[in-house]
Parts: sequence; C-alpha cells; structure tokens
Amino acid sequence: MRSFITKDLLLFWRDRKELITVLVLPIVLVFVLNFAFAGIFDNDDELSMDLQLAVVNQDNEAEALAQLKEKLVKEALLPEDEALEIVAQVSYVNPVQILFDYLDSEELQNWVTVHKLEESETIIKVEKGDLDGILVIPEGFTTDSLYAAFVGTSPTTSLKFKREKDTNNSSALYNIVYGFTDHMNYHFAMQEIEGATMAEVTLPEGGFEKVGTGASFTLTQYFTIAMGALFALFLSATVASKTGVEIRQQVFNRILLTNSKPILFLIGKMVSTFCLAWLQIMFVFILSHFLLDVFPDRSMIFWLGTVGIVTILSLAISSLAAVFTSILLRMNNIDAANGIFMFVILMFGIIGGNFVPIYILPDWLQQMGEWTPNGLSLVMLTNWIQFEELSSIVIPSVVLIGFFLLCTVIGLALYPKRGEA
Repeated sequence: MRSFITKDLLLFWRDRKELITVLVLPIVLVFVLNFAFAGIFDNDDELSMDLQLAVVNQDNEAEALAQLKEKLVKEALLPEDEALEIVAQVSYVNPVQILFDYLDSEELQNWVTVHKLEESETIIKVEKGDLDGILVIPEGFTTDSLYAAFVGTSPTTSLKFKREKDTNNSSALYNIVYGFTDHMNYHFAMQEIEGATMAEVTLPEGGFEKVGTGASFTLTQYFTIAMGALFALFLSATVASKTGVEIRQQVFNRILLTNSKPILFLIGKMVSTFCLAWLQIMFVFILSHFLLDVFPDRSMIFWLGTVGIVTILSLAISSLAAVFTSILLRMNNIDAANGIFMFVILMFGIIGGNFVPIYILPDWLQQMGEWTPNGLSLVMLTNWIQFEELSSIVIPSVVLIGFFLLCTVIGLALYPKRGEA
C-alpha cells in the first residue's frame, strides 16, 4: 500500500505547474476577492445576513401589574401595602418591551428584521419560506418574569423559539434570542438586596450587551474557507486525471504483472487525495492567517475543531476521487472524462458558495448547496468560527461521513474487474 500512495504523491509532486496552482492561486484569489466584494458588506467588514424573525405576543401586558400584585400577596405572602409598593416600583419595567428594544437596536438592525404577527399568519409565512424563525411570548410572561426576579427563583413561563428546520439563519436567530434571555436571566429589572424586605429596581448600566450573536464572521474568513474547499475539490479531479497518464504508460498493467491486488490502486488514490486535500486546505488556512490575520485571538479548542472539520472534508473529497477514478477507468475517451469531472466540480463550487457568497444565492440553491461536501463544510466552519459550539457541527459531520461512505461504495462498485479496464 505504501508504494501505491508514494506513487500518487510523486506524480503530483512532479507536476510543478499543478502544485503551484493549488498552493498559490487560492491565496491570490483570497486577496483579490476580498477587495472585489468589499463594497457589498457593512462598515465593520462583517458578513451581512437578513434574518427574518416573527414575534407572536400572546401576553396581556396591560393586566401584568395587577396579576403581579395578586401573586405577591397570595404566593409570596406579602402584605398588600408592601406588594403595592413593589408594583409601583416596577411599573415602568416591561420585559416584553425591553426584548423588542433589543431586537430593534442598532446592533441588530442590519441582521434581524422583526415581524409582529399573529400565530396563524406565521404558519402561512413559514410554509412560503419567508421566515427563519418564530419567537412566541406566552401568556403571563411579564408577570411570571417579574415575580421570579423578585423571589429569586426560575420563571415557569419562558419564551418559545420555533423553526421549521435547522439552517444557518435559524441557528443564528436562536443564539441571538437564547443569548439575550440567558444572559439577562429575567433579573435585568430587579436585584435582590440581602436582608431587605423588597427589591430595588435597577436597569442594566451601559445599555444592552450584544450577546448570543457570536463572534464576527468576516469577508476574509469567508473567502479563505471558500477557496480552500474549492481547490481541494479540484484535487479530487486532478488525482483522478493522473490515472489517464498511468493508462498511457501501462502502469495499471504493470501492477497486474506484479501480482498486486488491483483494488490497492483505487485505495492508494483515495489515501493520497486525502493527504493532499488536508495539507492543501491547512496550508491555505495557516498562510492566510499569518498574512491577513484571518482568525485572530483564537484558542487551541478552535484550531482543534477546525482541524477536525478539515479532516472530515478531506475524507469526503477522497471518496469523490474514488468515483472519478473508477469512471475514468471505464471510459475510452480520457479527455471527455476529465471534462465531466471539471463540470461536476464547477457545479459543486457554484451551489456550494465557493464562487460567490452563498447568502446572495436563491434559497433553493442554498438548500441544494448544503448537500455538497464544500457547501456543508462552509456551513460547519461558519458556525464554528462564530459560536464554537460542538452541537452545531455534529449533524453536518455525520452527513459528510455519509457522503464519504456513499461515494466509496459507488467507487468500489464502478471499479472495473480484471480485464474490464
């Protein structure tokens, strides 16, 4: 097996033109595209997103204070005059309004568009694909939040976030809403004073903190990921195309004469493609980072997660090389086969967001792109850069592994038996 892997690596190494193209061209394109597309992004150079959030307010805020007084008397067992004093202190605090102020704040105006709708209207809009998520404010939310803040317990009524399916946009919305409610924890309006009989009402100093939206995702990061994945895809076609050279040089027949197992030829292609793709992507990431400071102030956990994603993507690309190699061995016209491979790679690159930012593509193309290995890796790395949450990359990782297994099976099934190539 070592000789087969070494053979493929040497074939690639000796093609200096291809080597320079794979290593240098992605870096050059990152520089060029970074300047070419700079005008379509905001002043902070962050990737713009148009998140559509519907808010269904089922709470009756007009009756909240009366209900709060009743709960303080009946459940907290406070005297009525003391309960009235507390209600008077919190009369200007409205958790629902503060949440709306947060969603409409300058920090989120370029990210989130809020629609105040009835629940029946949201169902229609979700079916049409007009909404990325629905935030439901249940009945009694204001009363329960203020009461829980006073007595120091967890509220029994909480916000509900609904989404039709898990997408990059819906995940971003969820993190915005969850981060806000978790950070404030319903105690932004009142703070308990130890030993006192009632709470002193205070608002948070310095306004609202932008939480839950994750780290910024910059233009340079996008194109670094896109170019790394795109040229790794080209590697799968390049390694497969070397089979045409080996056919002309009778390499395959020599393998048969040595009594080696023919299947090792295909496995060698997969292993060499995996190694080349992994090294190429990491080279682009690391060199871009040192030249452009693409991933500043990142922890070791971030880099370990990035290496894991690149490893899974390289596996998927190696299986694609297996399919290409098997197809090429069965075709009489090698140039036609190479043309087909290039067409497939270009299609993957277009719908996977490697040529233009995926967010400017139609929704149906975005959904198709998420089933390509490069599109999936783009979603995974986008979420990982912003949130560094393992849960956000588990399912896409499983899908990529499934792609690897499926293409490997197809490649083995198409691989010609003895005498068929």
